[in-house]
Amino acid sequence: MTSGTDRDSSKSKGSILRGLAVLAIGLVCILAAYAGATKAVRADDAKPTKTTLDGVYTDDQAKRGKTQYSQSCASCHMDDLSGSGQALPLAGDAFMQVWEGQTVNDLFQLILTTMPQDKPGTLTPEASLDVAAYLLQYNQFPTGNEELKNAPDALKGILITKKASQ
Repeated sequence: MTSGTDRDSSKSKGSILRGLAVLAIGLVCILAAYAGATKAVRADDAKPTKTTLDGVYTDDQAKRGKTQYSQSCASCHMDDLSGSGQALPLAGDAFMQVWEGQTVNDLFQLILTTMPQDKPGTLTPEASLDVAAYLLQYNQFPTGNEELKNAPDALKGILITKKASQ
């Protein structure tokens, strides 16, 4: 014959086991949802659909960018974009060694958030896009009919490359 204490202990263990089972099921559901969300994000991070060879900025935008560059960037990166001291060159092979394979959004975000070095984050998004357009023009990427726009998804879709698309 079992005592009341044994029955209470057995009920308590059953409650604990049911609680653990519910907790385990909940964790599995959360992990499955997280895995699904991660896959969805990766699917959205599609490969760029354009390159800088496709004419992704206008002459007018690059002209504004040159003016902005002269005011905000040339004191460190020099008028000829050759760089000086800690300021990296922004032209030719040196530019391509850093930026080949990255997106225009990467370039835009760097300009927007870290430049000018003595006053980071003070350029507007429009000024940062204009400077990016000027850098592309200076590095002899072709112009196009549409300006670069402050649309991160679109900018992520533009690969910086001197090579034709595969």
